[in-house]
Amino acid sequence: MHTLPKELVHIILEYDGRIKYRQGEYINIIHPADQRYTNLVQIIEKKQRIIKNTNANNTSDEFYFEFEFEKEKEMGLCFASGGFSACRYTERHKIEICYFNFKNNNVEQHRIYI
Repeated sequence: MHTLPKELVHIILEYDGRIKYRQGEYINIIHPADQRYTNLVQIIEKKQRIIKNTNANNTSDEFYFEFEFEKEKEMGLCFASGGFSACRYTERHKIEICYFNFKNNNVEQHRIYI
């Protein structure tokens, strides 16, 4: 292997799609045909939905985001800081974490501040 050109070694190792040469080292990757890749795609898509629906102020520490649990629609968590909140004002430099349950036309919310 030491006598082969590096470009050829890269091509050989990347042939089956499990090894890539990146930033000066060889790393293992998950092949797109692998079932684990599908699981990763679902996780990434969920995180993209959360980020897309996040409100944040770039000049301060204010933010708000929420998400529903996958298997329990209308139930989830929301996080807020510095003025953003679903129902009330959150003090600056405090983070509000709120569990919500809106199932069966019931409104249930539990908050904690840190």
